[in-house]
Parts: sequence; structure tokens; C-alpha cells
Amino acid sequence: MIDSEQKISILTALRDSRREGLINFIEDLIELLHQEGYSFQDLLEALAGWGYRQQSLAHDTIADDVIRHLEDAASQLHRLTRN
Repeated sequence: MIDSEQKISILTALRDSRREGLINFIEDLIELLHQEGYSFQDLLEALAGWGYRQQSLAHDTIADDVIRHLEDAASQLHRLTRN
């Protein structure tokens, strides 16, 4: 049988592997969006808009904070790219 330390180690490895796969996916997505003329700011704004549309996130204070951070990041990018 697997003891609790081994189980935690396995779960951590799986989580890290999933995270790495997602990072690779996002990297490819951003490259594709860039080729199509979209910016990182566009992606942030789209993620914030998507978050607002999700019913499951509508009453979640943490989700509201994340959406606000995405909007703030998009605004900051806009300000930086104008200069």
C-alpha cells in the first residue's frame, strides 16, 4: 500500500506535470494569437470577459478579485504600449 508521504509525492508530481502541460499550451496559444494580430492585452481582456460570463464564478469573491487583477493588468499593458 501507498503511505501518505508517497501519495503526496505522487500527487505533487502529477500536479507539476499538469501545470507544465498547461504552460506549454498557453505558450502555443499566445504564439498563435500573436500570429493572428492579437496581443497579450487582448488575451487578458478576453479572460476577464470570460470570467464574468461564468455563472459558477458570479458569486465568488476570489474570482471577482482575479478578474479585477486581469483587467488591471490589461490596462497597465495598454498604458505601457502607448508610450
